[in-house]
Amino acid sequence: MGSKTPPNQSGTPVDGQPSSTGGVRSPRVRKPVGTRKAKPERKPGGASAKSLIETPGPDPDASVEGIRLTIGVIGGTHGVQGELKLKLLTDHPEHLSTIRKVYLGESDASTNLTSVRFQGDQALIRLEGVSTPEEGKLLGGLKVRIAGSDALPLEEGEYFLFQLVGLAAITTDGTAIGTVTDILETGAHDVLTIRPETGPDILVPNHPRYVLDIAPQRNQIVIDLPVYTS
Repeated sequence: MGSKTPPNQSGTPVDGQPSSTGGVRSPRVRKPVGTRKAKPERKPGGASAKSLIETPGPDPDASVEGIRLTIGVIGGTHGVQGELKLKLLTDHPEHLSTIRKVYLGESDASTNLTSVRFQGDQALIRLEGVSTPEEGKLLGGLKVRIAGSDALPLEEGEYFLFQLVGLAAITTDGTAIGTVTDILETGAHDVLTIRPETGPDILVPNHPRYVLDIAPQRNQIVIDLPVYTS
């Protein structure tokens, strides 16, 4: 991850499938998420887009070992024994089964995670000290975070979303575009918000066609800007 790699030569596309360019693969990013706070924006075509996380996340230059990564949000209770519904915000939900301690909201104090099971696209979890629906309801809406040291190790050419925030976006010829300020969730692909020195924000799909190289070690991300037609 620390070595310089040429554009479009490392990792895999965001959809996890080989690209159509002779088997060449592009950098990918992984949730858990942790982007900076940003107001909801509009994606090309006028459809609404929302920030992946609407609260501040880790500093982009923080080490993975020393941070907390959001893996879900408590959505409510399930049953009568304090089980909680967890809206998952991670690419690897099955890894949650290996986690023993989590952090709720912005608390620095850990809470024991006593059980995890999966139901559809959500998880049902049990936390130590929560044994009734009434106790569970008090936790509704809280983020559930894990220690960075407990996260599934990144593969080469793979990055967490928060590591993209603050990178200098450039074209293939080195021309400055702006700075990545947020990642938006719009459906098929996440969208990078790039803020130029002047003018409106630029929205770029996080897709190998447009994101050619991600290099936090150089504080750069190489972009082939999309051309939108009215």
